[in-house]
Amino acid sequence: MNRKNWLLLTIAAAGGDTLSPVQLQKSMFLLGEKERKEVGKGKGFYKFVPYAYGPFCVDLYRDAEELESKGLVSIHQIMSGRWKEYRITPEGSEKAEEIRTKVNEQAFNTLVDTVDHVRALSFNELLREVYRDYPHFSKKSVFQD
Repeated sequence: MNRKNWLLLTIAAAGGDTLSPVQLQKSMFLLGEKERKEVGKGKGFYKFVPYAYGPFCVDLYRDAEELESKGLVSIHQIMSGRWKEYRITPEGSEKAEEIRTKVNEQAFNTLVDTVDHVRALSFNELLREVYRDYPHFSKKSVFQD
């Protein structure tokens, strides 16, 4: 399993709904924290750094754009133009199902639970929770609660 496969599974876990950049970043960050051994933390998985809204990895966006170029993910600028939304395509869903058969069951369940949890929180609630559990990642934050 490479990090792009985990990214595709994460976007697919939204069940056809969109993920915002912060939801995508935090889902991948939390997956890496909760399933370090399984996702290969330190061995090619995303390396997050403290940034304006907590844990951030620019490579994640580059990989999402590559998945889009292969027709597996759609990325749309929302009307205000301030951020993008990420959604699985039908082709991406098929690929995710194929990848899913190769994933450790516990890690996959963690991924699905994490995406569901992240999507259930407001922007402020999500950042508060991440900063509470991983205070090191709040040091460059511009978030004012």
